[in-house]
Amino acid sequence: MKQIILFISAFLLSYACAQKSVEFTPTTFANTITAEELKSHLYTYASDAFMGRETGTEGETLAINYLKAEYEALDIEGGMPNGDYFMPMMLNAYRESRTIEGNNVLAFIEGSGKPEEVLVITAHLDHIGIEDDGQINNGADDDGSGNVAILEIAEAFQEAVKQGYRPKRSILFLHVTGEEKGLLGSKYYTDNPVYPLENTVANLNIDMIGRIDNLHEDNPNYMYLIGSDILSQDLHDVSKAMNEKYVNLDLDYRYNDPTTEVFEFGRYVQNRYYYRSDHYNFAKNNVPVIFYFNGTHADYHAPTDTVEKIEYELLEKRARLIFYTAWEIVNRDERLRLKE
Repeated sequence: MKQIILFISAFLLSYACAQKSVEFTPTTFANTITAEELKSHLYTYASDAFMGRETGTEGETLAINYLKAEYEALDIEGGMPNGDYFMPMMLNAYRESRTIEGNNVLAFIEGSGKPEEVLVITAHLDHIGIEDDGQINNGADDDGSGNVAILEIAEAFQEAVKQGYRPKRSILFLHVTGEEKGLLGSKYYTDNPVYPLENTVANLNIDMIGRIDNLHEDNPNYMYLIGSDILSQDLHDVSKAMNEKYVNLDLDYRYNDPTTEVFEFGRYVQNRYYYRSDHYNFAKNNVPVIFYFNGTHADYHAPTDTVEKIEYELLEKRARLIFYTAWEIVNRDERLRLKE
């Protein structure tokens, strides 16, 4: 009888382990990132109620409280040393010759094996507010799309944690303010890092991933990646491999060259995108970066950048690529290497 009981116990343990192995893949968690949930978030985050989310205004306060509430609902802890979600700061808005009070939002999932090593995923929570004639710049694409993508990516990682698959490395979900006023919130963070920059393995920055630009109207299955191979070939290779394995977007690297011209505000100018979003403050501190971007469009920095123009199925696909890339970065054995 004892032998029978031991045999049954061993069989049940083996079966449970086999079931866990069969059921688990990163796709299990990536599939929680859905067009429906992205749309639900964005219809709130980029609504008139948020008044254009300009840094230092009531709109920014609504935005940061929304993000905090979503992380609390997911049971993801605040990323500040005392457990808070808000990083308050006084920002020198040099373009406007004034000082503005603002807040970054930080949420944090601690790693299981190498918790001191941190992947930072960023999007800018702010936009450009209200026009003089009262029109609201809702910034659905810029950068509502990035913020709701981070929320969904965070939810996917937290679901993995709940099922016993905590990432090896830690993840900081960082929503920065003041981007539209000169990358101020990300600069404040990199000047005053909560987690040492020497332990920051990479920054994945999401700034406008919900639309299609005029260069890809006939092929919307794309996303621009900027900077992926500038500081780390490992990062570029991981990104490429995850896309080929799971998503199969056409990854367009043309804006790795900052001199490539784009048509903005009625004229052709050098794009300089590598220097124009929050990843740059990490890159200049020798942190490998990828900037995810769909390109500009006719509604860029206009009141017409609204939620009904977002391509939600495409936003889902792009957000899943970022999740898969993040998953590999935080769970691979070796830390991403910098170029010599």
